[in-house]
Amino acid sequence: MNLNKTLSLIVISAMALAISSCGKQPPQSTIASGKTMGTFYRVQVVGGYKEGEQSLQSDCDKEFKKITDAISTFDKDAELALVDADFTTDPIVISPYLADIIKRCREQSDRIDYAMDISVGPLVNLWGFGPSKRNSVTPSDDEIKKAMALTGPDAYQIYEKDGAYYLQKKDPAVKLDLSTVGEGLGADAVAKTLDENKVQNYLASVAGASRSKGTNPKGDPWRIGIEDPTNPDHNVYQAVCPLGMAMSTAGSYRNYFKDAKTGRIFSHAIDPKTGRPVDHSTLSVTVIAKTAFETDALDTGLLVLGADRALKVANQDNLAIFTIEMKQGKPYARYSKAFSPYLKCADKINAKLEESL
Repeated sequence: MNLNKTLSLIVISAMALAISSCGKQPPQSTIASGKTMGTFYRVQVVGGYKEGEQSLQSDCDKEFKKITDAISTFDKDAELALVDADFTTDPIVISPYLADIIKRCREQSDRIDYAMDISVGPLVNLWGFGPSKRNSVTPSDDEIKKAMALTGPDAYQIYEKDGAYYLQKKDPAVKLDLSTVGEGLGADAVAKTLDENKVQNYLASVAGASRSKGTNPKGDPWRIGIEDPTNPDHNVYQAVCPLGMAMSTAGSYRNYFKDAKTGRIFSHAIDPKTGRPVDHSTLSVTVIAKTAFETDALDTGLLVLGADRALKVANQDNLAIFTIEMKQGKPYARYSKAFSPYLKCADKINAKLEESL
């Protein structure tokens, strides 16, 4: 789904391994890992899981299948793929599960002035980031204009009637894309399963979206690394303690489109208002909130806004975000007021680790 979020999992895993390798032998952990939604996941349960690794793996995969069966645009038999392929303006019956995801996406979009728009599918495909064949030439102004006519909050409506849910397109060619919330849905689903099984300490990550609870094997709050977007080795730029909250990062620095004729590189983060990839110096935005769905729904839109506007929105909405920009050839970080506690916790743990060396 999102290459930059996939690479964030490398940072999360690396920090988890570093923590567990320090000091005395940590409690036994059950770990499940694998691929889902075109990316990677890793779930660590401190103290073991009911029937071991195979049981944890099975429970995770079951949740991921439910999500992909509903929202995938790459699996032609998935519900959303079938909706997108249905070339009609007649009402389309959809499942309550898919309807709920779409409605929740619209609520989050409204918070950030539709900088995140799930109807952006035609533009995603046009720029070569969707299930269609990757483009090698910059789209023309006319092509962008035609694609934009199929996007926006009025491109479709969703409603309930007589106990059934319906989605109705303004134009038969309207296509929705829920990939921006897939990893968040996955992390939340795994967290729900673990909570139902009375697990007290865990870290569940799907690409760059994560949920955590309790403490790590050392008995400290979980730490997650925000990747340095300028470093090809995926080094940690800043350690963060989510403190039981969800966290995700969106980046514009590795998944890109390159024009074969001009050589110009375009970010995968497309601004729904212009129909074009963003053209600013913001490289990544990290969000911390109650659910990974919320962080995943917001991080890409805030990235589209750019650091200045994103931080203004965050401070007005008491939202915890951390931005990294490129300034004078170096990464430069800023964060909202609500993000401060998650940095202070990590700093305390860093100091504790240094004292033990």
